[in-house]
Amino acid sequence: MKIYFCRTGLGAIRDLLQRELPHDEVLECAPEHLPEVIGTADVLIPTITPLDARVLAGSVRLVQQFGAGLDTVDIPAATAKGIYVANVPAAGTGNAESVAEIAVLLMLALARRFPATQESLRAGRVATPIGRALQERTAVIVGFGGIGRETARRLQGFGMRLIAVSRRGPKNTAEEAEVPVAHHYSQQGLHEALREADFVVLAPPLNEETRGLMGAAEFAAMKPSAYVINVARGGVIDHGALLEALRAERIAGAGLDVFWEEPADPQDPIFAHNVIATPHVGGATDLGLRGIARGVAANIERLRRGEPPANCVNPEAGGAGGNPVN
Repeated sequence: MKIYFCRTGLGAIRDLLQRELPHDEVLECAPEHLPEVIGTADVLIPTITPLDARVLAGSVRLVQQFGAGLDTVDIPAATAKGIYVANVPAAGTGNAESVAEIAVLLMLALARRFPATQESLRAGRVATPIGRALQERTAVIVGFGGIGRETARRLQGFGMRLIAVSRRGPKNTAEEAEVPVAHHYSQQGLHEALREADFVVLAPPLNEETRGLMGAAEFAAMKPSAYVINVARGGVIDHGALLEALRAERIAGAGLDVFWEEPADPQDPIFAHNVIATPHVGGATDLGLRGIARGVAANIERLRRGEPPANCVNPEAGGAGGNPVN
């Protein structure tokens, strides 16, 4: 089979997947050249590239994300053309664990004023700046799926008080029970939770319910001393609202691993404020990428056997026609 990453410059993860699928061709294609390859492609891996009806055509049978996020895929268009759309859930692959680590990194860098510590080193100063400890502070984790739970698990070790917020509140599952929290609100209780937060960690999927979830009213509900951390998708935060909250010092700062457009614009005015950022590297670890590559390869093998993929968001596509896979 021919499997295309829909972006170039991804040699490391392409090689990981090629090792899992030694008898297939694992290739890269720049987004603007996708229309040229859809006649021969069996599987498209979108990464962060938008896939609409224009490229969901030809011989494509599966859109398989290398990770969890499917917000750039036109799922109805794929379904209508008999193309399965699937992802690899973050939990259990090393991905959720890795993203949780970057959330903690951003929290620590903000709390301990990491950029200022580097200035002190260069200036020959010692014992300055004075930072904030995480212990006894409250972390509100918005989105209590795999990434949210793994973040909570790590923050327990810092002696933090934990509050969870999810769409419909607690599910009372065994996974949730492993990570006890002080409170678990539904999304309707978001403002109540935000008022208690010293750190707000955003880890929900991006969809119509969560797009712009953090806007002006939400930042107004936070303490001026609180920080927001986004390891979900850029669109979960309203950009203009965050910029105004930073300018007006309604919040103390932001830690961002994801952005509204990627790659991030280095000239974005948010960087003039107390923002510590990383270039969407939350899941980019040896552990996380190997686990995802195995999950992607397993789904491609299912497709080869004529079976529907695991973690498929449109299983009905199997009855909508499409092309056979050899």
